[in-house]
Amino acid sequence: MLIYEKEWANQRSRFLSYTVENLNWHLHFHAAFEICLILKGIVEITIDNAMYTLKKGEAVIIFPRQLHAYKTIEGSDIRMITFIPELVPEFTKNYQKKIPADNTIRGLLEYETLFDANNIFLQKGLLYAVLGRLVSDTDFKEAQADEDAVLLDKALRYIEENYNADCTLRSASKKLSYSYSYLSRSFKRLMGMSFTEYLNRFRINRAVYLLRTESGIPVSQIAQLCGFESLCNFNRNFKLITGTTPRKMLADI
Repeated sequence: MLIYEKEWANQRSRFLSYTVENLNWHLHFHAAFEICLILKGIVEITIDNAMYTLKKGEAVIIFPRQLHAYKTIEGSDIRMITFIPELVPEFTKNYQKKIPADNTIRGLLEYETLFDANNIFLQKGLLYAVLGRLVSDTDFKEAQADEDAVLLDKALRYIEENYNADCTLRSASKKLSYSYSYLSRSFKRLMGMSFTEYLNRFRINRAVYLLRTESGIPVSQIAQLCGFESLCNFNRNFKLITGTTPRKMLADI
């Protein structure tokens, strides 16, 4: 299990391009565009209600606020390129309320020399080339801003902002002005898991990131930073979700 946090750790970054190994990441969304190119292996990428099984050389683009998840099927390397909508203002102006009928990008490898573009003009050249090809290859449809999407947006944002504090379904329902039972049922229906299960997965993913990037922080402190009140509860959830223990993961790094 490898954490995918580079964009989250750099919320103000306009253009990020990097490679991720063996990516597995739960259903989530963010405000940036995301281009994913498979360099090795096989990866299942869920985007809204569609699933794409991609192999070497194949790619998709994920639009802002599209729910998506990653599952590595066969040892993988993925080139990720994330960029904010403001970097492509002409496209954003015309397509800000639309999503592609098919998120597949064809011929992305043609632009490989621009993947690590180090100035805004080359970056925009890459992005407009990719988006231009997408417009030619697929139709677009109106993004649905229905009640479910609004609720999920609020709930996921609440977890992201409060996961390291007193984050419970009850506190979320009070803050978001939904009834406890309605939020519980709706979240499980939309996410395929309970609020608490998603929260624990989010916290453990954050813990894995800290274990891999912040050497020297005691496991007990990482547990506290990720919102777990007891080390026992942290260790139990860590083993359940990752299949290993925090100390063994540290030893294997």
